[in-house]
Amino acid sequence: MKLLRLFLLSPDKVFASAETTKVLKISKTAAKKEIRFLLSIGFVKKAVRRDILIVKNRKKTKKIKVAGFMLSQTFPFILALRSLLVTASPISREKMLQFFKSKGKIKLVALGGIFSDDLTGGFPSDDSRLDLVVVGALKRAKVENFIKNLESEIGKELNWTLLSPPEFDHRMGMHDKLLRDLFDYPHEFLINKLALD
Repeated sequence: MKLLRLFLLSPDKVFASAETTKVLKISKTAAKKEIRFLLSIGFVKKAVRRDILIVKNRKKTKKIKVAGFMLSQTFPFILALRSLLVTASPISREKMLQFFKSKGKIKLVALGGIFSDDLTGGFPSDDSRLDLVVVGALKRAKVENFIKNLESEIGKELNWTLLSPPEFDHRMGMHDKLLRDLFDYPHEFLINKLALD
């Protein structure tokens, strides 16, 4: 399930086998077995991406090819699987709410991006849109650990930010692009003590 979600959420990205084990926190054996199966049914295909490697004290760069796998756009059930695995609540809202309520003075927890029901509706690129905004007095390290666990459950790296209330007010006042992209498109609030729409 995690691998399916990973490829569905990043349809244009090439993942090496080692990356899937790291992101999803699964064993190499399980990852290889599942990728072999997904390859056999045509859900993924072999692909190569070019990475830039910095060598010798960062004075030279070298282009390397990385072999991996990506979603096959010709797989006949992509839309049905995306609807089932991605749109149908990738993570329990109650689990998130419970975590944030227990960690400090929270003013706002807003969800957008991959937590939104509309995955294709005219958003800026999925990679630039915020998935989660948290406003309040929290220790960043605790939030980062929680987010890493969410990412392994969801199968995608989240775009998120933690802001203090004054910083949030300042960014809203100057019409910050990342915040506007979240609040101008479908979103939901888990906690909304700032009375935002």
